Amino acid sequence: MKKATLFFLLNLIPAHNYSQDIKNNTDIIKKNIQIDQPTTSLTVVLDKAVQGVGPSGIIGHGIASKDMISTEELKGYPKMKNIPDSLSNIKEYLFILNDFQFYYQNYKQGIYSKDFFMQKAINNKKNLKDTIFLTGQKVKTTISVLAGYTPNNSIVYIIDSNNNDDFSDEAANTLVSKLYKQDDIIEHALAVDIEYFDGTTIKKDKQLITVEKSLSDKDLALMFKFPQFKYGKVQLGNDSYLIISESFNRNQSIFLVKDQPYFDRIDRKHEIKPNQYLKIDDNYIQYTPLTQNLSKIKLTISPNEQDNKTMPTANQVDMIAPNISGVNALNNTEISLKKYRGKYVFLDFWSTSCPPCIKEFPKIKEVYDKFSHKDLEIIGIADVRGKIDINKFIIDQNVTWPTIDEKHPKTISKGYQIISYPTSYLIDPNGKIIATDLRGDDLNNKLEFLKLEKK
Repeated sequence: MKKATLFFLLNLIPAHNYSQDIKNNTDIIKKNIQIDQPTTSLTVVLDKAVQGVGPSGIIGHGIASKDMISTEELKGYPKMKNIPDSLSNIKEYLFILNDFQFYYQNYKQGIYSKDFFMQKAINNKKNLKDTIFLTGQKVKTTISVLAGYTPNNSIVYIIDSNNNDDFSDEAANTLVSKLYKQDDIIEHALAVDIEYFDGTTIKKDKQLITVEKSLSDKDLALMFKFPQFKYGKVQLGNDSYLIISESFNRNQSIFLVKDQPYFDRIDRKHEIKPNQYLKIDDNYIQYTPLTQNLSKIKLTISPNEQDNKTMPTANQVDMIAPNISGVNALNNTEISLKKYRGKYVFLDFWSTSCPPCIKEFPKIKEVYDKFSHKDLEIIGIADVRGKIDINKFIIDQNVTWPTIDEKHPKTISKGYQIISYPTSYLIDPNGKIIATDLRGDDLNNKLEFLKLEKK
């Protein structure tokens, strides 16, 4: 067995101001690891938070207020004390930073039933094997916020910043909107005491959050932003890289880019999700999260040079697409991705409860009707919610391409780990993923660029 020539050189930089840290390049700890064991891994620590907009850019997150949450789910919400009676038309919110941990701990403490927890896990596309990364103890993984009108009719909000389920020791803040600049977002941000489970114990942490008025028609609809990220600097092969994680990160992804003194927004092609791969000097390194808040991650490489250089199967660009197979809901015939090898294949993961997914159907149909099926096939994979007849549903929506019911007993779609809809992949004739999340006219434009034959 050959030893892999790739080695890890890890640099950990105390981070408060990213640009200055790189410029000064001080306080560096270096560690060389020779790849000479059956499987060698390196733990990278990303434990320094930076105030600033992360790799995804400025993103706002909207959630439902408590009055829109079911009675069953509210059982696990904290019972807030001292809601100010000086405010009127109050709306309360609970932002759940780690939903899997939240529902799991409430299930283990007997607050949620097993059926309720299982349904939440299924709906949120959580792998129950990953409960080994969770704890049944109570972890403060939520942020409580309320908004209301003052007697002079201005709107204020209050954050339970010390997470003690009590608003009496918190200050009211004027609710603003249209915070589009990083400096403005940080200026209006507050630090909240939170916790995370590191696999062994519960650790304390800080989460920076900005609350602003949503642009929706509802007066007290709120939008949340998280101007904070972590990073580490690591030498992989011949180059120095930044590994960056955003503080609010439900899919536990990281971004890997070559070392640079400053970034604004990083292309999604540099995003790597759990169990996906980094490609460094023609070697493939697998990424695994080690803690809930990504303060530690693991990079793993095989010592076998051939294994390192063989393109893995993974749901990411430039990797071999995992196979998917099932029964076509249109005609009950069995289909699979492998059967279409030699063609371009567009995989569209969608949900019956997702309006943006349904809105995409006419654009997909345009493509399906335009290009020759000798060169192109489309497979829809439907997440069916409620008591919906999938055959009738897709006929009513004028879907004419093969569609698989994700919950059908014959469906096999392991390796895709879909957590949001719509999610799509374009696969080339060799089975390699060449693009993801093509929306609107993007799919048509990509196929035109590839010069596919038309009908």
